[in-house]
Amino acid sequence: MKVIVSTPGKIHLMGEHAVVYGAPALLAAINRRLTVTVTPNDKGLLIQSDVEDRLIREAVRVVQERFKLNGDVRATIRVSSAIPAGRHLGSSAAVSVATVGALLYFFKKIWNPELINKLAYEVEKKQHGTPSGGDNSICTYGGFVWFRKELDFLKTIWQLPFRIHSSLASFHLIDTGQPHENTGEMVAMVGKFLEKYKDHGRMLLDQNEQATKDVTVALKEGNERLLIDAIKRGEKTLEGLGVVSDKVLPLIQDIEKSGGAAKILGGGGKKEAVGFILAYHRDQKKLKEIASKHDKSMYNITLGEEGVRLESGRKNGNKRTST
Repeated sequence: MKVIVSTPGKIHLMGEHAVVYGAPALLAAINRRLTVTVTPNDKGLLIQSDVEDRLIREAVRVVQERFKLNGDVRATIRVSSAIPAGRHLGSSAAVSVATVGALLYFFKKIWNPELINKLAYEVEKKQHGTPSGGDNSICTYGGFVWFRKELDFLKTIWQLPFRIHSSLASFHLIDTGQPHENTGEMVAMVGKFLEKYKDHGRMLLDQNEQATKDVTVALKEGNERLLIDAIKRGEKTLEGLGVVSDKVLPLIQDIEKSGGAAKILGGGGKKEAVGFILAYHRDQKKLKEIASKHDKSMYNITLGEEGVRLESGRKNGNKRTST
């Protein structure tokens, strides 16, 4: 039996880093997907992947441990991704979610997004050490997710029941390149900053939380002025936390001066690139001109895409199940 599962990438509309410390994050699934195909074989575990196989092997271990599956895994796992790795678009979370989902159905015929998300979080710990759980949640559930981690065992995961208001313009991604630092390193750096500057750090986290709330309201109500202002305020808190490279600041500032707003995604970067940045501007032509001025590529992006999906899993025909 062949099992095929796909899952979307993600962005943080607001709340990255702050979410690690109990503040909320607003995340959106994007229209770039990763696909995992699992088929039986007689040779043992074989992995064919265009992404690093470390998380794939961890997903196998987590699923085996959860169901006490002893012995060798006799399966071929193929991973194909349209989500660029190392750019803060949720590549690792997508690998974790899709691989866990495919293995659950391959071994146990279980399709349970809540369980997929729980086990994918365990896999994500291998990549990020102390992840919030937000990335795997949005890759699992899709759409827009309001995520808050109160305690390790207490999390709010609320799939927001709306789409972006039709009066708003499109969002875009601008690629600044792959950061020198990974997300785990950036999270650790912010942790040291907050330990050293407790009062200032708490102020930044509180300001970020308000920006997250305002972005959410603006998207729902179509309030463009509030949206741009909130993105700018949230970006300033990220700059205050030290996760926005000085090399990228001129690009963000030019977008702001022209009437738009832009922010880093995910972990950010300290020395050079920060991965993709998210940009909003009413004038797409103007935004493209600014990206070209800084020698950066710009891409259209659709937010609020479908979550993890069982594309095929029956011996006699296809089965497509959405969350």
